[in-house]
Amino acid sequence: MGEADVASLRARKKLRTRDRIFDAAIELFADRPYAEVTVDEICERAEVGRATFFRFYGSKAGLLGEYSQRLAEHLLRRLDEATARGATAVERLWVVQDEIATAWDASGPATREMAKEWVRSSSASDLSQVHPPELVALVADIVRDGQATGELTTRYEADFVAWIVLASLSAVTAGWLHSEGDATLAQGTRDALSLLLTGLATDRPAE
Repeated sequence: MGEADVASLRARKKLRTRDRIFDAAIELFADRPYAEVTVDEICERAEVGRATFFRFYGSKAGLLGEYSQRLAEHLLRRLDEATARGATAVERLWVVQDEIATAWDASGPATREMAKEWVRSSSASDLSQVHPPELVALVADIVRDGQATGELTTRYEADFVAWIVLASLSAVTAGWLHSEGDATLAQGTRDALSLLLTGLATDRPAE
């Protein structure tokens, strides 16, 4: 077995371990409130040591990163389908909004508690990085497509626009989480994206 094969095998093993820990946590969260589930119980169900858990996630609230990663993977599949249908860049940005709002609206109480704990324990810089880098890059590519076709203004860097879009949707979601999950998430994220798209329109006069 070559070095590349060994490295690939190790990467797959790490991914399986990471998935096993997350799946074990979600199973426990389904049965009991988030605050009552301990790291030791997650480790026991996943059959890993505490050191392995903390190496992958850092804390119980750190499991939110895996939730965000899986959300991003599902979103990528939806965007691929939208692209295949010939969706415009703006239409694909609405897919991003809908996926984020739908995923969180369908999330269970434990996942929401996990997110609230993560927000409480995070700095401002942490909050800006709640979405995986792959998702930020994906949204930036959508923006570049829109700029190339004339849908969106070229006055702003695509990476910056992607960060602003996702940060705005995250801020609305965080507010929704702390309002005990009322019915405003979908409308709030729609309003946020609508406001941003108004500023990104190409027919807006330059200042």
